[in-house]
Amino acid sequence: MSRFAILICVFLFAGGAAAQVQSLGEVSFVVPDGWEYSVEASGDHATLSTIQNGQVVALAVFRPLRSSGNPDSDFRAAWAKIVRTMQPPEPIYEHKSLAGYQGRYGSTNTSDYSNYVHLYALEAGGSVIPVLVVTANRQSFNGLEPLISLFVEGVRQLPLKAQAPKASITTADLVGEWRSSGDSSLNYVTSSGAYAGSSTVAHSAGYIIAADGSYKSQFAGVANRQIVRGNSVGTVELSAGTIGFRERGGKLSRYHFVSYQTALNGATVLTLLGDQYEANAANVSFYGEKWVREPKR
Repeated sequence: MSRFAILICVFLFAGGAAAQVQSLGEVSFVVPDGWEYSVEASGDHATLSTIQNGQVVALAVFRPLRSSGNPDSDFRAAWAKIVRTMQPPEPIYEHKSLAGYQGRYGSTNTSDYSNYVHLYALEAGGSVIPVLVVTANRQSFNGLEPLISLFVEGVRQLPLKAQAPKASITTADLVGEWRSSGDSSLNYVTSSGAYAGSSTVAHSAGYIIAADGSYKSQFAGVANRQIVRGNSVGTVELSAGTIGFRERGGKLSRYHFVSYQTALNGATVLTLLGDQYEANAANVSFYGEKWVREPKR
């Protein structure tokens, strides 16, 4: 039986909803609400599974492998050990994270297109932690990508221990200084393929939130060499699933609350989505903002 068939079959025998934080040897992780959880008989890996649109989605965390010091080589070694019967995908991409381990990832379809296979190889010091995701197709993966990303960024190896991300927050959770930034650039070409210019957009913002819910903010942005700066003061407004910043004078900027997670170094990563976007997986993946509060010294 193939590795993928085994992962899918595990779902049929898994018990009820597991506790939030689980461990596999020195690796710990958070089981998403509503997902089934089990450990493979040999103790080689733990499997998490759920049903999406009538299809089983399986996610497996494996015991760490020894790192070679080369992330690309580590990914290929993990793929050969775990996926086995399929050639590693090309290209392999760099996995970046504000909250969790860096590493590599790659994905492909099975030869009969019955499954989409996505592997993360997380670099945790001298170890590599493989995390395998098997879905019916790429569309299914995309629909769960924010949740999968949150899971992967929460994986920890001793002496660190996984912590469940907050499902809701209070003003006390927001006290401190938060920073966010982003940039994008485009190159333009003519119909013949000749270079025709470029455009760049970048921004950075900082919010200092006090215990009484008041805030001060600063903003700087550049769009095609045009610089914009601003600052404001006001009050934080929390409601079910949203965070609002009401400036003195009445203007309100509101965000969907997505997640609140503790990073490897003790920093806090807050993921928000502007309320001009519908709160769905695609918009979180494309337009979600990461706000970071550094740990207290």
